[in-house]
Amino acid sequence: MDSRAAIGRIEARAVVVALALLLARLGSIFAATPATDLPLGTPAPAPTAPLVPDGSAAKPDFEAATRPDRIGRIIVPVMVNHQGPFSFALDTGANRTVLTPQLVVALGLHPDDEAVTIEGATGSAVVPTALVDRVAAGDVVLVGQRLPIADAMITGIDGILGVDGLESKRIAVDFANHRIDIRNARHGSPIRSVKRIPAQLRFGRLIVVDANVDGIQVKAVIDTGSEYTLGNDALRAALELPAAAEVPYAAVDVLGETDALQEGRRQPVQSIKVGDIQATNFNIVFGKFYVFTLWDLDTQPALVIGMDLIGRLDAFVIDYERREVQLRAREYRRHGVGDG
Repeated sequence: MDSRAAIGRIEARAVVVALALLLARLGSIFAATPATDLPLGTPAPAPTAPLVPDGSAAKPDFEAATRPDRIGRIIVPVMVNHQGPFSFALDTGANRTVLTPQLVVALGLHPDDEAVTIEGATGSAVVPTALVDRVAAGDVVLVGQRLPIADAMITGIDGILGVDGLESKRIAVDFANHRIDIRNARHGSPIRSVKRIPAQLRFGRLIVVDANVDGIQVKAVIDTGSEYTLGNDALRAALELPAAAEVPYAAVDVLGETDALQEGRRQPVQSIKVGDIQATNFNIVFGKFYVFTLWDLDTQPALVIGMDLIGRLDAFVIDYERREVQLRAREYRRHGVGDG
């Protein structure tokens, strides 16, 4: 047999094998990509103005489909040690990214002797950590980090994506089209026709904005990790709300990142206004929540804006570099949320 022909056949077989491996790899990637669960017969969402104006040359560092978990939080696909993607809940109130014990076992990681204290809405807890080589949501990357391991409030997902990798980033969530993108803030532009709301950064990257509840000025924390919108006792007193709640099933158990439970009471307010967005006839869960003391917001009227309110928007943006928030109401009024 001619040696050149033999070599040619060997090279051809190598190409076929390489193509087969590539197709298999692509198939596994697409199979692992989270899909948006919509009921059969659900109409496609109407086109909305893009979160990034046309003509922006910068491509997002990270753009992916998103969907709410069972309590309404935003789910982000995250790679851990080059494996995944795994489902993490985006938590703008958490200063650390957290792994579940189940994910630690699945990755073959080993909890080490270095414990850390994590703090949540209802209390604090000392938890173990595990050394992780790399956590990545696109270009949002944590390298060589010892991350806390905790299981509270994250059933059904693999972890919590905190703000520790979001410095100088811009998060844009498009609820109408089930998309999230994270890009370098300097490349992002504000949403057209949306008011830019100045924000303060506390304790690193905790986002605090000015809001109004029934005429009372309050400090409001944007917390995508909270299931409920929470109010402190100072706000309840300023509103002169009755001691007894006026809604059915008023008692609410609030669970944070730790195992601690705190009871709150659901009470109605006429309106919550942030920028030019207003929610009317809305229930706030009031209580002596640990988080208000943690964030030095226990002596003045304050609010934690949770996913029960954020999830009713059409879209929202947090720009950490510009220290601002942008909120866009749905074009049609629903659930009492609209332009103010």
